[in-house]
Amino acid sequence: MTDPDQAHLRDASPEDAVAITEFLTRLGLVMPDGEAAIRAHWDALWRTNPALKYHGDAPALGWVLEDAGRIVGFFGNIPQVSYFQGNPVRVSSARAWAVDKPYRGQTARLCEAFFGQVNADVALISSANAPAGKRCLEFGASVMPQPGYGDILYWVLDASGFLRAGLTKKGHGGFAAFVGGLLGAVVLNARMRLGGQRPFSPLDGITIKTIDEIDGAFDGLWQRKLKEAPDQMLACRDAQTLRWYFGLSGTSSETRVICFERSGALEGYAVVVREDAPAIGLKRLKIADLFVAGDAAAAVDALLTAAFEYGLAKRCHVLEVIGLNKTLRARARSHKPFQRPMAVFPFFFKALSPDLEGPLSTEDGWSVTAYDGDTALL
Repeated sequence: MTDPDQAHLRDASPEDAVAITEFLTRLGLVMPDGEAAIRAHWDALWRTNPALKYHGDAPALGWVLEDAGRIVGFFGNIPQVSYFQGNPVRVSSARAWAVDKPYRGQTARLCEAFFGQVNADVALISSANAPAGKRCLEFGASVMPQPGYGDILYWVLDASGFLRAGLTKKGHGGFAAFVGGLLGAVVLNARMRLGGQRPFSPLDGITIKTIDEIDGAFDGLWQRKLKEAPDQMLACRDAQTLRWYFGLSGTSSETRVICFERSGALEGYAVVVREDAPAIGLKRLKIADLFVAGDAAAAVDALLTAAFEYGLAKRCHVLEVIGLNKTLRARARSHKPFQRPMAVFPFFFKALSPDLEGPLSTEDGWSVTAYDGDTALL
């Protein structure tokens, strides 16, 4: 017989990796499979994470709720680092938040631990559902003030496949979805051709790299951007951190970095990741990060076009992007994407350092993409 009031809250440790993963898997979260993969994943988050050096001797890794030695709740934390006005900002990003149903009344204790931590400057939750969003507000967090983040921009790459997946999601059977996809594609393709609804730009200067090929050129671009945008909080994008972050995903072997170079210098890149929905047969390519010197229009155009062409080559059905600051988002919208709202705005933050409360309360203090927090890892 369970007694939720007897549950004990403690700090998580790397030694909890297997038990935490088994708990999260039991509750339906997609996690690494097999002890070796589990330990490698948690080691990357909690042992070899390059941001750990900014978080002192006792970084918060997460919190475990136990009853009689059995894990009944977990609030994970990814130590990360961003920069504001040239200085490092210690970021704690929520990861894998789950509680057994009989213990849901104890959820507040996990929230108190996360939002009350003292060894971080900012707490982020970038993938909150509706209940989690309400909890964030209850504990003093705010909606991230980049309103465009709540709308997904997308270009259709394969009209038939895209519509077939949509019909399947709505409950139509295989044959009906197949026929509907074929017939609807005629109309949708005509609309897209007439409306010019796709990125189009010369591809001179474009190269495509794997994660392992991220090199010192990315460090140079990162240093330039720090000087360009000192009053925006920018998640660290040096080469080491980029390789670490995008290597965490279970689909990292399919992740590609599309680079735009001019006169031998890296001027910008777009990271594209696969985020398919097998249950409905959707093959989705997602721009997880778009980072460009000076937010230059020519570079943005070339990178979006290259991402579109790469998606076509990989037979994907749709190319999506979320986030982007006002300049980048306006440029993306000039290529006439479709748009749909997220069911729930997912991004919340709390400035734990008083000096950051004012700057982060305005849209101009942010430049968020799916790279921020754990969004690109889902």
